[in-house]
Amino acid sequence: MVRRITDISIPKKLYKYRDWSNKNHRKLITKQQIYFPSPCEFNDPFDGNIPVRWDLMTYDECLEKNLELINTVHKDKNQQLVREYAKKVTDEKTLWHPDKLAKERPEQLKKWNSIIGLFSLSSVSDNILMWSHYSLNHSGFVVGFDSKSLSNDYDFDYIEPLIYQSKYPVILGQDNTTIQFYKKFFHKSDLWKYENEWRISKNHIQNRVIKLQPETISQIIIGCCADLEQTRKIIQLSKKHLGIDIKIFKAQKDENNFGLKINQIE
Repeated sequence: MVRRITDISIPKKLYKYRDWSNKNHRKLITKQQIYFPSPCEFNDPFDGNIPVRWDLMTYDECLEKNLELINTVHKDKNQQLVREYAKKVTDEKTLWHPDKLAKERPEQLKKWNSIIGLFSLSSVSDNILMWSHYSLNHSGFVVGFDSKSLSNDYDFDYIEPLIYQSKYPVILGQDNTTIQFYKKFFHKSDLWKYENEWRISKNHIQNRVIKLQPETISQIIIGCCADLEQTRKIIQLSKKHLGIDIKIFKAQKDENNFGLKINQIE
């Protein structure tokens, strides 16, 4: 069961926009496989690269952190000696010190990228820009997931909506690891707000390809520009691999507005 950081209600369905011409994307239907990319694979170079503000930490805060660390190992030692040693390692920049930690930032980012996988979804299925950007100009498909199943049936770590804002969130060195993780990987520029993104994280990831239970996939939506042959193929494969009762929809251009209508066809 996933954990939560916020108390924002999870939508009943979450959606993934896919390109039918991409054989790996088609595996979502044929093999029920999803891929958890590293943050460095995202198309936004700012994503996951929000810096930890070590420069905002004071000398005294670093001293207290070092004292805390040393006490975990030498808690039975004379506290005066422990404090003197903590001051020594602080002055020498051996453990916690803003200058030392700032220099280690590239290594810290590399470590984050190696151990974290993030699966991006959207709370909406009819966004014109999303269909254009991620479903090959409306010719692809969208997979609808049962969010209750995603939340309860797998050993994912967190599921949260992205917070969109114009400035970086301030990530403090003294923030605990969970808060640092949340601020770094669940916040983006408000220019991306139209995506209505939710993310599922898998931390300390080993296999980035995860197989889902077929029932976790609750619906398939075919793009309004998918031709008749492709539409038939998507229907055929969906029923074969996801069950004959899978709900299948077709997007259509609204005749009177800049919008899409999603109509069930199977």
